[in-house]
Amino acid sequence: MTLVPAAHRAEPGPPNGAFVIVVILNWNNLADTLECVESVLKSDYPRLAVWVVDNGSHEDPSARLGEQCPSVRVIRLADNLGYSGGNNVGLKLAMDHEAQYVLLLNNDATVAPDMITRLVAAMETDPRIGMATPRVFRYDRPAEVYWDGGMIDWATGLTPHSSTDLPRSGGILSSEWLDGCCLFVRLAALHDVGLLDERYFLYYEDAEWTVRASRRGWVNAVVLDASARHKVSRSTGSLSGPLASFYFPRNRYLLLRTHGPLRTHSAPRLFYALSAYGEYRLRQGSRESRRAVLEAYWSLLRNRWGAHAPCRHRRLLALADYLLLVVTTTGRVTRRLGQLLAPARVRARFANIKRSSGRS
Repeated sequence: MTLVPAAHRAEPGPPNGAFVIVVILNWNNLADTLECVESVLKSDYPRLAVWVVDNGSHEDPSARLGEQCPSVRVIRLADNLGYSGGNNVGLKLAMDHEAQYVLLLNNDATVAPDMITRLVAAMETDPRIGMATPRVFRYDRPAEVYWDGGMIDWATGLTPHSSTDLPRSGGILSSEWLDGCCLFVRLAALHDVGLLDERYFLYYEDAEWTVRASRRGWVNAVVLDASARHKVSRSTGSLSGPLASFYFPRNRYLLLRTHGPLRTHSAPRLFYALSAYGEYRLRQGSRESRRAVLEAYWSLLRNRWGAHAPCRHRRLLALADYLLLVVTTTGRVTRRLGQLLAPARVRARFANIKRSSGRS
């Protein structure tokens, strides 16, 4: 790994209060990064430093950032190390400074002026909190909540954003996992829990990291009176696109294998293998996304992690794609014919059986 740091100023802060380092990850999206940085610089919290980690962008953003935001430190990486690897660079450097907290902030997010102040106050009040997020709203629909906590379905590895059943104490929710778009980390917890797992590269690394923290006794908190806004999936594209179609099924398996039932039981492994077909069917309208799902499961079979590497067996991939398409289309037609031809009483009985068994 080669670091190419830009020139930067020293980072003195006021003598009182915890020192906070804000790490913003940039990748070929300087306009959003500048807006993100400017929102942080408007913060009412006095003792903070802002670092931009450039994750191997095509163009060096150092000059533009230095011109518009001269107090910001730029750390330029030669390669794209993903969310986990890029943020780990900032975390490692922060561990060498006299900071008490680090804020990992997506460059497609903006923060309220009092957000950091409120996060620090919550952490200082309860030393059990190792990591925390604000309540995050959608950038284009600021009244709509994007994130205020979530649970993990340990049967499937799905991580829905839902605070409905989360325990609450005052203005703090205890969440099973925390979203990484705006993640506030206590340095003491970082030293205890360790860095982000770079096998994930992109997606699920925040869930794994915060689950790891909670299993070491730290509380994952959502501070409800702190707020940020997020341009969801601005850098990575649609969740049904090729990028997410590869990393989601692959990394979900890794999370379940590391912390869930896949560690010890064979039945969940079989269930997960069968779910490959479901993942594929959800994306059957896009050839790129379908094949990304197939590549994800090929990576699982080969136990390969980190950044996506194109499959070298392109003809085999194309053949598997063709055969699955035939099976999917034929199955749909067969089911439809069966529904049309079956007597009403048989159809009704089958529907009752499915309802009683919990299937949809």
